[in-house]
Amino acid sequence: MQFTFHQTWLARIGSIILMGAMLSGCLYPAERRVENQVPSSFYLEATQKAVDQFHQDTSVLPITTNPLDTPIFEKYEIDFSKLIPKYLPDAPANSFERGGIYKYVIIDAETKPTVRLINLDVVSKVADVQQAVNRYMQRHDGKLPVNGDAGNGYYTIKYSVIAMKEPEIKSTVTSQLLTLIMNEKGEVGIDYAPDIAAVLRNNDKLEVPKNTDPRYVFARESMFVPVKSFPYTMENGEPHLLKLS
Repeated sequence: MQFTFHQTWLARIGSIILMGAMLSGCLYPAERRVENQVPSSFYLEATQKAVDQFHQDTSVLPITTNPLDTPIFEKYEIDFSKLIPKYLPDAPANSFERGGIYKYVIIDAETKPTVRLINLDVVSKVADVQQAVNRYMQRHDGKLPVNGDAGNGYYTIKYSVIAMKEPEIKSTVTSQLLTLIMNEKGEVGIDYAPDIAAVLRNNDKLEVPKNTDPRYVFARESMFVPVKSFPYTMENGEPHLLKLS
C-alpha cells in the first residue's frame, strides 16, 4: 500500500512537471513575439553601454558599411557581431537580428554616438506606398498621384488612384497618425512635423540652433529616428518642410 501511494504521488508530480514543460513550450514563442515588437529602454541602454565601451577600447564604432548616399538616420547601423560576446551576450531580443522589428542605429556618430531605433514595420509601409506611386508614375508618364498640396514642393497622396488603403503610421510621441507625403520626384516619406512640434512643446528648454534641421533635436529626445523623412526648417517656432530648390 505504501508503494502504491508513492507510485501514485510520483506519477502526479511527473504529470505536473510534464504539463509545465508543455505550457512553457507553448507560451515561449508568444512571449518572444511580444518582446520582439516592444521598444525596450532596457535593450537601448544596454546597447548604448556596449557601444560606448567598444568605442573607448577601439576608437571606432561597431557599425556596418553603407553607401555614402544612405539617408543620415539610416546610415550608421550597429553591427552586433562586433559586440558579441565581449560587450553583449547577444543582440537585443527586439532587434532585426533576433527576428524583431527594430534596427539599431547610431546618430551623432562624430560627436556623441547615441543609439536609437528604426521601426522596420514603418519602413515596410512606406516602401509599399513607394512601389505603388512608382507604378502609377510609370503608367501615367511621370504624373504624380496628388491629393493635395502640402507646401514647399510636397504633396499628399491620392490613395484611390494607386489602389491602396492609406497605411496607419502611428506617432511615437502623440496619439496621432502621421501622414505620408511625396516630393516632386515622387519620393515618399513621412511628415514628422506634428511629432517634432510636440517634442519641442513638451520641453521648453529645448532649442533648435539656427540653420539646424529640427529632426536632429527630435531624434536626440526620442527612442526613434525619423526614418523615411524629409528635411525640415524652423519658421516662427514651428517645424516646416524645407522648400525644395
